[in-house]
Amino acid sequence: MISNGRKFDLVAFDMDGVLVDYLSSWTWVHDRFGVSNDESVIAFMDGDIDDMEFMRRDINLWIKHRPGLGLTDVERELLMLPINPGIGRTIKELQAHGVRTVIISGGLDIIAEKIAKEHGFDGQWSNGLESCPDGRLTGEGILRVELGNKRKALQQAQDLFGIAPERTASIGNSMIDVSMFRGSSLGIAFNPIDEEVVKGADLVVRDASLSAVLPYLI
Repeated sequence: MISNGRKFDLVAFDMDGVLVDYLSSWTWVHDRFGVSNDESVIAFMDGDIDDMEFMRRDINLWIKHRPGLGLTDVERELLMLPINPGIGRTIKELQAHGVRTVIISGGLDIIAEKIAKEHGFDGQWSNGLESCPDGRLTGEGILRVELGNKRKALQQAQDLFGIAPERTASIGNSMIDVSMFRGSSLGIAFNPIDEEVVKGADLVVRDASLSAVLPYLI
């Protein structure tokens, strides 16, 4: 049954590749600093390291490249990230229909918080960088969203707003988002980058603007 004329009460958005026009906010920083985490990616995908160690290795790549690196330095780089068009219209339309909107991302909270504030998202779950009182990075990450279990973070959002999976839609672009789809009644692969997310999604939308998902949500 559709309540209050809405198809959904909650829509969860992945950030990297969906809200941000780049593979990953982590990768953006790697590329800006001229470092590669290919070895860590392989180790993580093979199950040899966990999320915390994955973040630790990434952050320490940056610190090795720029000793004394601080949060403001990373933020300066992230503020140059290209953002996908259509976010503002999409969130306004959904909220005009009474739909809650959240970001669920394994990306960096520095940029997730900025996007959430600018566009009026109701909340965001993303990962962070631990820092000293003077702002210097410690080399440790802050884990809030497990890459292999984004559904867990989605459930936190559902619990916070009292919304069931049956009234939830989620939008992502990679295999990492499939677990989030499984906690929703509709999973949309937006400009998908791998076959796993296509197979795991209910719908596939390829468009330059995020607003192309609106007809399926309201």
